[in-house]
Amino acid sequence: MLRISSNNLERDTKVKTMKEFHLNSKTSEFHENGIFGSVPKFLYFLLRWSGFVEESDIKASHRVSSRILDILLFVTCVDVCISIVISSEMVDQVLLASYLSCHIVSAVVWYEMRFKRKLITSLLQNIGIVNSSFYVKVINFLVFINCCIIFLLPVFLINRVIDRDTLKFFFYGYDLEIGWLITILGMLKFFLNYILYPSTTNIVVLFYISLCWHCSMFINNLANETARYTPEEFKRHKQLDILKNKAKIGKVLQNIQTIFSLPMFLIIVANFLICSSILAGSLIKIKFDEDNIVFIFYFLNAILCVVTSVWVAGSIPIAISRFKEVFHQTTHDRLLYHHTTEELHLKTDLFHEPDFVLTGCNIISYRRSTILALIGTLLTYTVLVLSTHESYTTCK
Repeated sequence: MLRISSNNLERDTKVKTMKEFHLNSKTSEFHENGIFGSVPKFLYFLLRWSGFVEESDIKASHRVSSRILDILLFVTCVDVCISIVISSEMVDQVLLASYLSCHIVSAVVWYEMRFKRKLITSLLQNIGIVNSSFYVKVINFLVFINCCIIFLLPVFLINRVIDRDTLKFFFYGYDLEIGWLITILGMLKFFLNYILYPSTTNIVVLFYISLCWHCSMFINNLANETARYTPEEFKRHKQLDILKNKAKIGKVLQNIQTIFSLPMFLIIVANFLICSSILAGSLIKIKFDEDNIVFIFYFLNAILCVVTSVWVAGSIPIAISRFKEVFHQTTHDRLLYHHTTEELHLKTDLFHEPDFVLTGCNIISYRRSTILALIGTLLTYTVLVLSTHESYTTCK
């Protein structure tokens, strides 16, 4: 009798364990699908391989890839610093300072994002899903282009850069005589340098743009949903549903601000400096031929990163303003024709909340008008660099 009871108990325990295992598996699968559904496919895979989400610690391949990238980026940053110190007399000082600052900033941004992977995972869990094939295709295409350039750019540059004095910068001032060795080491140097900058910063910028664009579309969808209601249909419970969704996306925006405030500020400042330095350098003495194609690429990449990130982030306050106008118009029509004064406090709370604007360390406000201010500052800083260089040349 005791044996039968023991066997039944053991069988029930196994059945319960199997049920819990299947439940946990489904929960884990739903958890991953929930995160995956909020970001485009290629971008999410890149985040996992880079170690920017907690799921990177689950699979051994993701753990290994993220650790290897950590080591490679650190070694590359040290290598760039050594190259600049040794070859400081071979290249213009302004360009060297900007080049070094961008690589250091890229390393800092990378480790900052790795440190915040728990916050990033929580953010992706809470963000809603927006059905937009255009949004997904654009982000996936940009991620794909960034990954392709990692492999194509070193081959292109090593074939275009034929000046041995330029190559000395990457070989600590030594003039290598062996052609195949120059090609292999040059491609490896270009490859690692591009991964550190600007590929690392491009990944963060694309992730930031993706989240901001996602939130902007979500808010616009809420505004469109509100506009579809007639005054008779837009009752109290529907207003509450709309405002609850608005509150959820408000929390997501606060989390985006917490995670990306410092990284995006550093990225914008670094890209701004390299744009100004290359622009000033071109006016001073640099002729953009095949030997300096790398600087042309850096200049265009930096301009695109700054403009697109500020432009997309600046769409959020525009979307919020549009939502408030639509909500006000619909509730105002309802008040005029149905005299629903008991719902006024909902609109009052909405319009009394402060306007949300993403910022970089509370120094740069990401509005679309900021782009004009940055362009003006870029020209001013370029003139300052030119005047400083002329004064230095005169004294020398």
